[in-house]
Amino acid sequence: MKREDLKNYRYNKNWIKRQLENYEEQKAIVYNISQNLDGMPKAKNKPNYGLENLMDQYNKILEILEKDQEKQNEILIQIRELEEPYRTIITDKYILGMSLEEISIDINYSYDRTCKMHGIALNEFDKLDKVVSKCQDMSV
Repeated sequence: MKREDLKNYRYNKNWIKRQLENYEEQKAIVYNISQNLDGMPKAKNKPNYGLENLMDQYNKILEILEKDQEKQNEILIQIRELEEPYRTIITDKYILGMSLEEISIDINYSYDRTCKMHGIALNEFDKLDKVVSKCQDMSV
């Protein structure tokens, strides 16, 4: 994965979470409205037409979410390949959203040293991406 993917990790994760929440909310609304409109009791597990249409629309979104989740997993795997303390710096900064000041306190280094190590960590992350890309090119 590229550095840009790493920087967008938390935003993508929050987007996935919001989309899933929206999906559940819309599903509940359509189910409740369709039950109230015809006035006939329905079995809890029997889908209705409105719900089926909604499910079709959201199946496309779920495919996108699956691809995004795969990307998130690839980022985590790539981070796991980093050596310490670079792994900790990258994880704390981009996965947990900590500031470099907080990270420097956590790893017990000066702020300046942490900033330099952060730059090195990003370069190491980029090197791992190039190695993975070469391996994928050779396997194709």
